[in-house]
Amino acid sequence: MTFMVMIETANLILRTVTMADINGVASSWNLDKEPISRPEAEQKIKWMLSNHAQNVSGKVIHLCLAVIFKDTHEFIGWCGLDHTNEKDADLALFYLLKSNYWGKGLATEAAGALLDYAFAQLKLASIHGGAAPENFASKRVMEKINMKYTGLDEEGGYAFTINRDEYLSIQRGQG
Repeated sequence: MTFMVMIETANLILRTVTMADINGVASSWNLDKEPISRPEAEQKIKWMLSNHAQNVSGKVIHLCLAVIFKDTHEFIGWCGLDHTNEKDADLALFYLLKSNYWGKGLATEAAGALLDYAFAQLKLASIHGGAAPENFASKRVMEKINMKYTGLDEEGGYAFTINRDEYLSIQRGQG
């Protein structure tokens, strides 16, 4: 896999974080908490870049992308794929946006573009996702991107999955 990732959608740019994003990382790392310090943000970026360097087609350790809103070029959140928990059979899809961007279809847009990238470019076999039991919006995002509901996870949240064949079949049916 190339070191730098850039995915463009109608409203968003999903891309590899660089050191130039230090302020965006500091303010967005914990969207539901206080910003982190610039030195902490620098360490987070180094960690992300180190993970990106280990990713290859068919095997991803961790892919964390900045979500940039095209109209304003604002750093509005994160999305990616994570396989740092070795007990998981496949990668976990994640996304997190600043609250003032909720309810606009942007999480669905980012997650859908990421699935397409994961299956078409990275040739991954399967991806799972989850949502906290009170997070109906996130549950709905996974339904909209055609992930299959598999029941409740160990923590009582919603569990979803999709494999490459299912995804490609759905894409052919919509094309």
